[in-house]
Amino acid sequence: MATECRSKKHITRVRATRLYMVLALLVLIGGVAGFFIGKFTAPQKTITVTDKVEVPVYESDMLVQASDVFIYDIPLSDSLQRYIYEICADEGVPVTLALAMIEHESGFNPEAVSSTNDYGLMQINKVNHSWLAEKYRTADMMNPYQNVFCGISIIGQYIEKYSDYGKALMAYNMGNYGAQKAWENGVNSTKYSESILALMEKYEEVSHDK
Repeated sequence: MATECRSKKHITRVRATRLYMVLALLVLIGGVAGFFIGKFTAPQKTITVTDKVEVPVYESDMLVQASDVFIYDIPLSDSLQRYIYEICADEGVPVTLALAMIEHESGFNPEAVSSTNDYGLMQINKVNHSWLAEKYRTADMMNPYQNVFCGISIIGQYIEKYSDYGKALMAYNMGNYGAQKAWENGVNSTKYSESILALMEKYEEVSHDK
């Protein structure tokens, strides 16, 4: 009888142990399932990422023809001229001013490099290359499309700031600090700004005659 009782108690303990193990396993499974269900069903935090815009690189005539675009008889491809029209429209810069700057700065030579480390069509100084590369991700100043993109963007910012083509040109040529010092000393124009403004008038006359 004692043996039978001990046997029943043993069986009861085994069953209880098994029951506890099953319950523990169910709790564990429930916890894991709850973690993954919560992970995939809980509201997710929205992160807005603003990426930098890469400067486009055009190698051929890929831009859409516009009926109101006047193509100048200058050593710049039709594709590049149409691209200049688009960037000028975006930046609020007269195309005639941009072309005048290109002629004065580099004589339309995209490979021009000055003794003062100015590069490309719009002769963008080397001190500007790092921040332009940071801002636009790709800024190869020897690429004519990227060069005019950066140059027109810079002059556009100065035009917006000063609302005066002459002052904007001085800031482009001398830097903002240098131009400010010149104005403080009563110098409101330079040979650089005057020459480009004269070329700008020439381009305006050509386009009006056509």
